[in-house]
Amino acid sequence: MDEEKIAGVMAQIGRPRKVPRPHRHFDGEYVSAPTGKVAYTAEGAGPVVLLVHGWDGSPRDLQDIATGLLRAGARVVALDLPGHGFSDGERIAPQDTAAAILAVAAKEGPFECVIAHSFGCPSTALALEGGLKTNALVFFAPPLRQIDQFRRLGGRLGLDADEIEELIRRQDIEGVVRFDLAEIAARRSEPLLIIHSDDDEMTPIAGARELSEAWPKAKFLPAEGLGHNLTMRDPTLVAAAVRYAVG
Repeated sequence: MDEEKIAGVMAQIGRPRKVPRPHRHFDGEYVSAPTGKVAYTAEGAGPVVLLVHGWDGSPRDLQDIATGLLRAGARVVALDLPGHGFSDGERIAPQDTAAAILAVAAKEGPFECVIAHSFGCPSTALALEGGLKTNALVFFAPPLRQIDQFRRLGGRLGLDADEIEELIRRQDIEGVVRFDLAEIAARRSEPLLIIHSDDDEMTPIAGARELSEAWPKAKFLPAEGLGHNLTMRDPTLVAAAVRYAVG
């Protein structure tokens, strides 16, 4: 077992990559959360929809959806998750991002809908457990179980099967590794639309199907050939998300 390799992977886990922004000046607002300042923007008037991006992502990933919502007469709120963009934070977990969502909700909520992508989905689910109020949800490419995400990450970073299991053992702190979105799903009553592509290697579609069965008021909309990110740019899927959010 390569201890140096395991230590190198552990040093990367929980630390988002700061994606360079096209500008340094931030025209939005800030709220306080346990990780520090959380940056967000709010635009438009009408039913309020919150956009939650994924790991190493930004609100720009959901820009087509934001544009559609504004045209539909919604108010669009989009945050930089902790450790991303203009928000504070270095090493983060889903509990930290859930706290950031709740901090924004305290100022801008309740929401007509929350639209989330990838890591933003379990973050939103944890925020729901913490009291987040919304009339509906749209999840793009939700990861079902964190332990599966750790295994996929370990494999991509060159760990063998034994090293991956050792990584999980060392990282199993405060239930982060064992977090299961399906367990939360059974307790939720909000309507949920799940959109997922069949060729998504980051968060396989099988997890989305299982989530749709576990969530009492879920609808599942599969896509083909759009990978992990392009579902949020496909005109048909964007229109479906907008209709579900405010239609």
